[in-house]
Amino acid sequence: MKWRMRYLTMFVSALLLVALSFVLWTSNQKKILRIEVYAGSSWDVPNSRENRVLDNIIRQFEKSYPNVKVVYESGIPKKDYDNWLAEKILKGEQADVFMVPENDFSMLASSGAFKSLDSLISKEEAAAYYPVAYQAGQYQGHSYALPIESNPVMMCVNKDLLEKEGISIPNSNWTLEDLYAICQKVTKDTDGDSLIDQYGITDYTWKQALVAYNGHLRNQNGVNVDSVEMHQALSFISKLDSLNQRYKVTSNDFDEGKVAFYPMSLAQYRTYKPYPYHVAKYSRFSWTCIPMPAAKAGIPATQVKTSLFAMSSKTKQDKLAWEFMKLLCQNHKNQQELFAKSQGTSVLTSVVKSSQTKKILQADDFGLDSLTSQRLDHMMKHSVLDISRDLDYHSLERLDYLLGNALKNNEIDSILPSIQREMEETGK
Repeated sequence: MKWRMRYLTMFVSALLLVALSFVLWTSNQKKILRIEVYAGSSWDVPNSRENRVLDNIIRQFEKSYPNVKVVYESGIPKKDYDNWLAEKILKGEQADVFMVPENDFSMLASSGAFKSLDSLISKEEAAAYYPVAYQAGQYQGHSYALPIESNPVMMCVNKDLLEKEGISIPNSNWTLEDLYAICQKVTKDTDGDSLIDQYGITDYTWKQALVAYNGHLRNQNGVNVDSVEMHQALSFISKLDSLNQRYKVTSNDFDEGKVAFYPMSLAQYRTYKPYPYHVAKYSRFSWTCIPMPAAKAGIPATQVKTSLFAMSSKTKQDKLAWEFMKLLCQNHKNQQELFAKSQGTSVLTSVVKSSQTKKILQADDFGLDSLTSQRLDHMMKHSVLDISRDLDYHSLERLDYLLGNALKNNEIDSILPSIQREMEETGK
């Protein structure tokens, strides 16, 4: 009997030892947090250094959580990322945290691909963001993604050209009527050869005009292309183009100081100077940047694109994923570094208004007072979500092509109903 008890005791002790060893072994195993990002800039401009910031944030996170290894997959070009991510999600193989293509955000949110952040983010944390940036990660009133970087479209102005023509720089509440009047005045032959060689504007798009009329590409019934606002927008584009007597004004003309206005994203503006064939080669004029004009005062016409990070609805590391997202998107120091290394703007008001940001924008300067942190802050506070997110990338490309042809052939009113029908069929 005693030997049985002895063996039983030894057996139980051995089991306990194995169990303890297993617990110790598992506790020493590093947890894996997987993230996915696309390669290069969010804004399709060169010299992007965002990944350096991401690498630094990963080091910070792993230092704070020594039992966690962050593994991230990059190298997928942005243009291919949406299809690549969709396939991953379809197979249930998406990472714990991943970048979200803005044009696919609503579709992915409606499909249940994201974990809701409503219970994780506080009112104080949400209030730290610019409303337009935070709104980019919301779907049907719920938060599903955090913004990491924004890119507003501004109107860049050749100050020297307007000064030469005796025209004041428009204020923040200027209208399409003001824009047309200035373009009409500056469009002229300056050297007496009977050919126009000075122009009002280049690269003003139908999307910018549509937003200026407070228009949208969707309403409660779906795609909304054949709208009063779209007719107005295209008519205005046609009216502007007619000033140039069939000449296609380009960004090169702006570089050479021949154009008064050029709508440009912040990322384009911040990378414009380094382009070897741009300003450094041609231009010696002073710039300023102002909000986009609207059909009437009070309509926010400055559009903002925003890069987003979301948490997978299938993650088993939700607490770690949330802490990592906060380090990316809420940490002031990291957001400040991103502003310095990237081309867009921070999504946090505290960063945009900081002394460091003021110095960075001064270093980007194209003449005295080209773009100040105060003006950037004003634009971000009085802006709207980019209208392109109303459609997926391929539908938007097709619409752009169709509307371009309509403008070229002067068929705006007659062709819009058929474009509407095609977009409805495409969206089904």
